[in-house]
Amino acid sequence: MTTVAVLDVVDTDHNAFLSMGEQTALRQLTVESLRDYHYFTAMRVNGRGVAVETIADFTAEVRDNRLVYDFLVPCRVAAKPGKRQQVKVAVYDDSFYTYVAYSAGDRTAIDPSKDPMFANREAPARPGDYQRFAEAVGISKFNGDIQVTGDPQGFRIDTRVEDAVDMAYFHDQIIPQAVVMTFEPK
Repeated sequence: MTTVAVLDVVDTDHNAFLSMGEQTALRQLTVESLRDYHYFTAMRVNGRGVAVETIADFTAEVRDNRLVYDFLVPCRVAAKPGKRQQVKVAVYDDSFYTYVAYSAGDRTAIDPSKDPMFANREAPARPGDYQRFAEAVGISKFNGDIQVTGDPQGFRIDTRVEDAVDMAYFHDQIIPQAVVMTFEPK
């Protein structure tokens, strides 16, 4: 739904390809509209919440009839000798308008109609709805390697993906996965 709604506004020639002008319009729309949602990014540095207020290097393209955004979230944490620093990042939309998943491998789509409660307007919301939905449509947890780029030779760096209980939302029913990086100078 998000792809259709956004492309209806910015893809003025309706060819499912974003020209430079359309990308500029999309960048402006995205930066403005997602700023209030912190770009669907929750971040903690050494356990303390950090508001995501800006992004960099934004690009977008239509891939397999889906709008795909790519951007960087700046996060500067000073390396301190003898002190291990930790950055934890989770990407999700707690308003439920956009589904966000970490991609590993070839799996890129879900079929919501596989959920027995899909489109059942009479079904009341219940604890466990998300878990039922995830199992029915095949949403699985990320299982892959986290790549660190650049020249990390002067650091000890550990990366992992973990369930971020401290970032749970929707009455603490949905526990997002977070990328966690710890580092310290050698």
